[in-house]
Amino acid sequence: MASTLGIAAFFLLTELVQRERAPGADVLAVTAEAFDLAVEEAEPGEEPGTVIPAAMALLGLSFACCALLVAGLPPLPGFVAKVALLSSVLAPDPIDGAAWTLVALLILSGLASVIAMGRAGVRIFWTSEERTVPRIRVIEMAPVAVLLALCFALTVAAGPAMRYLDAAAQWLHAPQSYIDSVLPAR
Repeated sequence: MASTLGIAAFFLLTELVQRERAPGADVLAVTAEAFDLAVEEAEPGEEPGTVIPAAMALLGLSFACCALLVAGLPPLPGFVAKVALLSSVLAPDPIDGAAWTLVALLILSGLASVIAMGRAGVRIFWTSEERTVPRIRVIEMAPVAVLLALCFALTVAAGPAMRYLDAAAQWLHAPQSYIDSVLPAR
């Protein structure tokens, strides 16, 4: 549930982040990588430390929160879901090879998403090229904030959410009561 909300916030952030990019910047970046064109290094005489505009800081913080949600790092709800999944997979006494494969894939997918999101965040927010700062209105940032707040509320209310999801799973495994309530009795 939290990963769906996190991905929705990512989609909303995409347009806000793309505003500051020059038209055709993606084509130039792909072309530079394809032809192995060298990127100019900064001169050593330049003064380190750049002021980060508030809009970019807000977008970067939102991106980091979404990335942590999708990766399922503690104490966020994605981690709670991973622990629930791992505890049910590792519950049987003789653990078979398929369970260990699922555990390894679950952990490696979290690691891969942290690496991918980290690289994307560095490339988007910490590149040294001159850029224009996007103008962001509160009304545009409010849906992202609401989605992230819902994700953090899922962290606090993990118990009721897990009970609801467990009840839904029980209904899915025993569909006869649903069938009896939907189809009329003969």
